Amino acid sequence: MISIVQNFICTKSERLKVVERNTMKLGKTFPNVDFFINYNSDMNFDNVKNNYLNNIPKVNLYNDLTKDWALVTLALFKEVKTPYTMYICEDMEVNCSYDYMWNTLNEFMDNNYDFCFLSKIGKYIEQQYIDGYTPYNTIPSPGYTPLKYGYFYLGKHAPHKRVAIDAIFRTEWFIERLEEFLKYGDECRHDIPFRKKHLPNFCEGYYDFNNGMRRFGEMKCYIPNVVIFKEFNEIKDKD
Repeated sequence: MISIVQNFICTKSERLKVVERNTMKLGKTFPNVDFFINYNSDMNFDNVKNNYLNNIPKVNLYNDLTKDWALVTLALFKEVKTPYTMYICEDMEVNCSYDYMWNTLNEFMDNNYDFCFLSKIGKYIEQQYIDGYTPYNTIPSPGYTPLKYGYFYLGKHAPHKRVAIDAIFRTEWFIERLEEFLKYGDECRHDIPFRKKHLPNFCEGYYDFNNGMRRFGEMKCYIPNVVIFKEFNEIKDKD
């Protein structure tokens, strides 16, 4: 039902430690899931390669150095054979048990939802957001609908304005989003802090403001009710 895609670099020693730690967790949590991984640098490739090959049973690992995040990520998504795909950056570390992770993911998939938000979970499960606080849109929200392992909400009621990259998508839907970005991304006129093709931030920034969650108002969204992935934010790789 689900595959995992990553396309990243890791040139900072502190972040490399996160990769080393997290590949063990990913392998134990997702032993039967296909991974499609591209490492977009020569630097630290042998270390990253060894960690992925030694810890993740079903990994397809590439070292495509093309400095175009969306183009390379699209190629990875087109290899996926499952209806859902999780994209997580290398700084997203597993933060729950095997059982809790799969109970959460199965609740999302069994309900046939479209989008599972994984970025800044801790922020967006604060009570004000659960109750319907939406600082980035003018559409009144009834708040989240509580489930056992997460919450349901519609795209038009999202408290976040961007379509986050760290998320679970319907595979075909995200392929369409990447193809659209590759065609029209350079024409985008709203503010995007990082307009660099080798960074995922450019694509994420394209799907913001009126082109973000507002555009996909009827999308059936889900957010876990605990922080199943925690983000390492101390040092960034923006080179």
